[in-house]
This record gives sequence, structure tokens and C-alpha cells, in this order.
Amino acid sequence: MRRSLHTEHEILVLLCEAESGVPIAEICSTAGVSLRTFYRWRQRYGGLTSPALRHLKELEIENQRLRSLVTKLVEGQPNATVAPKVAPAPLRQDCGSTPHGVAGAPGQARGAVIGRYASVRYGR
Repeated sequence: MRRSLHTEHEILVLLCEAESGVPIAEICSTAGVSLRTFYRWRQRYGGLTSPALRHLKELEIENQRLRSLVTKLVEGQPNATVAPKVAPAPLRQDCGSTPHGVAGAPGQARGAVIGRYASVRYGR
């Protein structure tokens, strides 16, 4: 992903200017950014202060470090991604389940006949 030409602190200064009443179009033309970029910045950084921004940056760095540790751990264990095989659950006869579409009695609906409109759908 392409890096911004503006630092986070410069972005905060631009957002503070907009909150103080400077027209957004003027801010965007002097900073050399589009309106879309400005609104994206406002959505991401709106309401942040300088200490909160530092904390956010520290969290991003920590998340990146943790992701790399997890990736290394998974790569070290070749069978870690293979899920254990689980036996299929037995069919419940009380819910109207039948094995692979075999109906018990003529005219009996297949599958579970539950729900608010079951009597309307199946004529019961």
C-alpha cells in the first residue's frame, strides 16, 4: 500500500483547521489532497489527540509483530492447518430428519418441519 505524503500529526493539524472553521476545499487545495482523502482521514483520525494517536501507532506496531509471530509459529508446524476429522452427527428422528432424502411415509415432508409457517408450507 502506498504511504501518505503527510504524517499523522500533519493530518491532525489539517483536521483541527477544518474544525475551527476553515473551508475544507481550501484545506485540500493547500495540502494537495482530494476531498475523498480528507474525509477518509476525518473518518479514521477524527476526534483523536496527539497522545491517542501515539497509542494507536503503538498498537498497530504491536499487532504487526504479533501477526509475524503467529505466521512463524504456523509455518513451523506443517500439520497445524489441517483440521481433525470429526464424525458426522447422528440424525435426529424427532425433527423429521431422514437419511439422504428417504421419506418414511408417503406424503411426509423431508427435513425438519419447524418454524412459524411450517403448517402453511406443508398443509398441516
